[in-house]
Amino acid sequence: MSEARHPFVTVRVRSEQLELAQLRLWELGATGLEERDQTTLVRDADSGGAVVIAAFPDEVSAQHALREMKSQYEAEILYVPQADWATEWRRGFGPQRIGKRLLLHPSWEPAESKPGDVVLTIDPENAFGSGDHETTRLVLQVLDERVDGGERVLDVGCGSGILSIAALRLGATSAIATDIEEDSVIVTARNAELNGVAPRIWASTLPLAEVDGVFDIVLANIETRVLVRMPKDLQARLAPDGLLVLSGILRPERDELLAAYAPMKLEQCLDEGEWCACVLRHAEP
Repeated sequence: MSEARHPFVTVRVRSEQLELAQLRLWELGATGLEERDQTTLVRDADSGGAVVIAAFPDEVSAQHALREMKSQYEAEILYVPQADWATEWRRGFGPQRIGKRLLLHPSWEPAESKPGDVVLTIDPENAFGSGDHETTRLVLQVLDERVDGGERVLDVGCGSGILSIAALRLGATSAIATDIEEDSVIVTARNAELNGVAPRIWASTLPLAEVDGVFDIVLANIETRVLVRMPKDLQARLAPDGLLVLSGILRPERDELLAAYAPMKLEQCLDEGEWCACVLRHAEP
């Protein structure tokens, strides 16, 4: 019997194509992305390019993504033996500092903390959210600046749980983390245990419309095409003086997003690369 293999779609891009290629892979159903410099994979390659490696749950979705990506980019499928898949996602992740307080690291890499550091241990596995992508880092910066202690948090599209767990480590009282993917819920629960916050977080696939109560901080790091369909549900879950933090937004899409959430007040916008995150409040009565 042949050994089961897990499909990865590898896409070679120029530097200026990178962000759009990553976004397209997420849209096509990727369960995880890794970015590598061309020169780490191909001898004498153009150092200005990059390779994006996207994991897909099965052969059918990987083949569909390959067909779509090959219309614009050089792409192929790489197969990893199923026995190696459990550790394949670990490569490329290491400790990193975000904001003034947060120090992120995977469980297999020790972190050298300083007084005042809030250490966050995150193993993304096959769920989005290692802190390695700009959209995640932007929200973490907002949390580092804004969490004072005692907040109730709602994390919509939680991925690895990195955002709600960070909020709890920074002093939030409780968090509800939701995602349409059951794998994300499982990974979030594991990461909550790693960080000692499991009793204060509830992760599930519960639809947003069925979440009870209102929250001091509502987080949604998804993408613009999804966020523009969610204003009413997200606003309904936000406390009167709460913060709504939206990310996964390409900078040219910001105006479209803000129009969808009018008349909310834009309190802050952070940029990194081609991406931005918006911090909104309810409009004053």
